[in-house]
Amino acid sequence: MDHQTLMSLLEKAENQTATAFELQALDDFYNSFEGRTGYTEYISDQEAYDQLMLVQIKSGIDQRKQKTANKISKLWPRLASAAAAIAMITLGTWLYLDKIASPPGASRNDELVKNDIAPGRNLATLTLANGKVITLDTNKTNVIVADSIKMMTMLTAATPRGGTYQVTLPDGSKVWLNAASKISFPSLFNGIERRISLAGEAYFEVSPDKSRPFIVESTGQEIRVLGTHFNVNAYTDEGDTKTTLLEGSVKVSSGETVLLKPGQQSILSSNALKVHQADVEEDMAWKNGDFVFNGEKIQSIMKKISRWYNIDVEYSGDITDDDLYGKVSRSKNISQVLKALESTKLVQFKIEGRKVIVRQ
Repeated sequence: MDHQTLMSLLEKAENQTATAFELQALDDFYNSFEGRTGYTEYISDQEAYDQLMLVQIKSGIDQRKQKTANKISKLWPRLASAAAAIAMITLGTWLYLDKIASPPGASRNDELVKNDIAPGRNLATLTLANGKVITLDTNKTNVIVADSIKMMTMLTAATPRGGTYQVTLPDGSKVWLNAASKISFPSLFNGIERRISLAGEAYFEVSPDKSRPFIVESTGQEIRVLGTHFNVNAYTDEGDTKTTLLEGSVKVSSGETVLLKPGQQSILSSNALKVHQADVEEDMAWKNGDFVFNGEKIQSIMKKISRWYNIDVEYSGDITDDDLYGKVSRSKNISQVLKALESTKLVQFKIEGRKVIVRQ
């Protein structure tokens, strides 16, 4: 979070005008420093450094910087006010969201509840080589594809919008599919490599096998691993293809090849492959059952919501270009997610069947 954004959020917290999303952003910012002993990697200029000293004072980490801390002691009441609000929202985020689900006398919000839409669920299909489609049991969270079939055949596991599922591949590797995603893979890995293809988004926990690399083909790129955990976001409507590494190492190739380390992310954009530090919480939020928005535009947010709730999105009039921050459970009905977004006072929503209209 840059200095200007930090100070803006602190001021809103002090004036009690901060939304639930903004308070959560402050909470996440402070939590990101817990357990760290140095902050130089976050400092871009002296002013930003002075503000980060607020966190050092709060944590009691660096007593040697007391002289610098005294320079900003006048800001401490502001921090204390924000910290108190953060503590409240940390302990009562879901209570707060439940409370705003049906505020008295708010007919428009009542309309959202009246036209509510349930969240996604465990739902997928398995398509065999002969074209037969098997609907996977919605009462279970995963399917195991055994390697007992001696004749190799291609299979496709797919989730619709509003669906998620875990697939265990013939080699024991586990794949979690986000909504509107699919993987194609052989029923038997009997060659010198384990090659599959992905469209959409999936999280992989690959079983180690040094003799047979595991290869994931997705839009415009190829990922090669031996055994590791990583997430790939390759939705065609996102424009960019993102690969986030949690542990181990992976090689990502698209004309050029980059080697990712844990906590790094590659982004394939306009045929250029770049590497930077990942926001792992945000990238893994979907698998952990949450929406996390960390400085995200409403259009990007609504893409995630549309896939999970299986809705269409329409925009009416001028739409805010502000960055939004927050964390909301994906287990909530859509009305509660939309109301959390409405609490920013930047957007409003109307539900018509399975269409959500976004307006300012």
